[in-house]
Amino acid sequence: MKRRTSLLMFSAIAGASLLSACAVPSSPAAGGTAQLRVTGTVTYRERIALDPAADIVVQLLDVSLMDAPSKVLAEQRIKANGRQVPFAYELKVDAARIEPRMRYAVSARITRGDQLLFINDTQYPVLTQGGATSADLVLVRVTQAPR
Repeated sequence: MKRRTSLLMFSAIAGASLLSACAVPSSPAAGGTAQLRVTGTVTYRERIALDPAADIVVQLLDVSLMDAPSKVLAEQRIKANGRQVPFAYELKVDAARIEPRMRYAVSARITRGDQLLFINDTQYPVLTQGGATSADLVLVRVTQAPR
C-alpha cells in the first residue's frame, strides 16, 4: 500500500511538472524575459521563379486598433539569393509585450528593390484569441498599374 501511494504521488508530481513545462512559452532570453515564437512558411501559388535579388519581409503585428496603423513587434528579413518558396521564418517577441485581450497577426511581402511583387491579402491571426503560434502564409501576386 505504501509503495502504491508513493507511485501515485510520483506520477502526480511528474504530471504536474510536464504540464507546467508546457505552459512556459520558451526558455528565457539572455535578459531573463520569456520569449514567444511564431513560426511558419511564406509561399505563393504562381508557378514562376522568384528573382534572386528578391527580399522577403515577415512581420508580427499588433492589429488591435481599427483606425490606426499596425504596430510592428518583430520582423525577419530573408534574402532570396536564388532560393525558391517556401521560405521558413521565425519571429521572436518578449512575452511581456503580448496582451491576451489584444489581436496579433503575421504579415509578409516579397519585394525586388522598391517594387512590391507579392503580399498577403488574408489576415493570419496568431498568439491570442484562438490564434496559433504558427502560420503558413500564402501571398498573392501584385499586378502593376499601367503607366
